[in-house]
Amino acid sequence: MKRKLIFWSVLFASAVAFCASSALAEVHFKQLSFAEAKKLAAKEHKDVMIDFYTGWCGWCKVLDKQTYSDEAVGKTADAKFVSIKLDAENGEGKDLARQYKITGYPTIVFFTSTGKEIDRVVGYEDAPKFLRSMKNAAAGGTASVIEEVSNTAKPCKDPSKWLVAADYYAKNANNKKALDAFTHAIQLDPDNKKNCRAEATYGQAFLTEGEEQWLLLERATGEYPKNGAGSQAVMMLLKHFFELGRVDDAIRTIERWTLSNPRDAETFNYFAWAAAEKGVALDRAEDYANRAMSLATDPVERAGYTDTRAEVLFKTGRTNEAVLMEDEALHFVDSVKNKKLYKEMQAQKAKFEAAQAGGQSTGLAAPITDPAQATQH
Repeated sequence: MKRKLIFWSVLFASAVAFCASSALAEVHFKQLSFAEAKKLAAKEHKDVMIDFYTGWCGWCKVLDKQTYSDEAVGKTADAKFVSIKLDAENGEGKDLARQYKITGYPTIVFFTSTGKEIDRVVGYEDAPKFLRSMKNAAAGGTASVIEEVSNTAKPCKDPSKWLVAADYYAKNANNKKALDAFTHAIQLDPDNKKNCRAEATYGQAFLTEGEEQWLLLERATGEYPKNGAGSQAVMMLLKHFFELGRVDDAIRTIERWTLSNPRDAETFNYFAWAAAEKGVALDRAEDYANRAMSLATDPVERAGYTDTRAEVLFKTGRTNEAVLMEDEALHFVDSVKNKKLYKEMQAQKAKFEAAQAGGQSTGLAAPITDPAQATQH
């Protein structure tokens, strides 16, 4: 299944980081409507946290497994918020997602008990980042941080607050201030003891444009391969290299990443799909598709990764195998709960079957040799 690179707001949200703890507890989401959650929050003197998700959102599942299971995240959520999850494509969640202009998933919105929005997190954040996001929301939100870092009479010495400010400036298209805030964070955490230097390095890379961006992304992934923003950075690099026909650089990037992140199924899957889409490095694509499939932890993930394997098989000319593989992928998907994903996979199978019926042995396009031929998808 094709994994599109998410927008800057999602990438950058992943780049704002802070320190956290071990994974022993979990966030306890309540089965309440928004109105009921606000009423309970008022009674318990808390705020409201809503996780807007969809059934097909891969990063929503990563958030569930890797962030909400963290002990410090769970304790803070229970102490500060009434937490609920809403499907943005069904019921009340669909209406609220439209009302609050939710366009990317996951999106977590923090509200007061009266329904006033405090802050939001767009995209996946690992446990350290999300812990800080919650604490920041519980303390009044980003506005108070901006006020603190803007006080030139009393310079802010907390690198994590400069990262919050950088995120705010970037989302408001003030790149100059954002880059300046990143610089402060790096200077205040020179040895990366608070994990702020690493996050600021990724943040600078995401914000930079042109050839310098790719250099910064390579530096960030090389120096801090365990950082939560690394996977998105690697996918950006892979997309860039494949579009320019720099296949060897793409292979080098994924192999280097694999050494430090041998269980990053999402990135393995992205490499496999991107290579198949361009019709290059298909032997490596098949290997990484298989790795992703072996690491899948739920049916929807398994379906997506199996779909990628089917596409790779199709591009290598094994159309019959591709049909069977896509049929296997469909068996993992609930056609009612995941209508969009199911329809996409049905379309894939139909494509393979049409080629099969027409005697077409391969869906392989000629490898890109001229960077000018590369197009952005």
